[in-house]
Amino acid sequence: MIFTNISSPSQFEGMIGHSLRTNQNSCYANPLQVTSTLLKRFFSDSAIMSRLTETKFTKEVEILNRFMRLIDTNPDKAYYGYLHVNQANEEMAIEHLLVTDELFRSTDIATRKKYVSLVESVRERGGNVFIFSTLHVSGSQLQQVSGVAAILRFPLPDIAELEDEAEREDEDSEEEDDNHFPQTEYDRVGEDLQNMGF
Repeated sequence: MIFTNISSPSQFEGMIGHSLRTNQNSCYANPLQVTSTLLKRFFSDSAIMSRLTETKFTKEVEILNRFMRLIDTNPDKAYYGYLHVNQANEEMAIEHLLVTDELFRSTDIATRKKYVSLVESVRERGGNVFIFSTLHVSGSQLQQVSGVAAILRFPLPDIAELEDEAEREDEDSEEEDDNHFPQTEYDRVGEDLQNMGF
């Protein structure tokens, strides 16, 4: 680790600028000489903040593009939607999880818990997690495909069948709900109608 003694704010800015221009991922400074005023100036510099933001969004765009390519070329290694992604996580197959901040920080507590749990589980199993801002183009694109997606370590062709099964179960339960009105309910409604004089 190399520490640089900083004698002035301009020297600090020059060091950071050099790191950004040469695409170095890090630079080191003696923390005793970095003042809060210096840090405020650093983080208020729009060029520096733009570059830092671009770096984050560049990684997100790259991973989203990789996901979209896999959908076309190897769909058994790229899934989206909570049901598929969660099943892939159960199989310990997720290499990269992509989730929008809208789901991860949802105001609906049940939704937020579900996605926070998914993110933590993927991290525990060695997967990488990318949380996309829906204010950026990449995040809004991800939001269009359910807001959650995964790139898998290995193909899982069986997951595609989950959706068909889930749809069949939903249809069956809807039919049961439509046809299932307990006899006691009919009796109670009949009694209520009689009590009202009908």
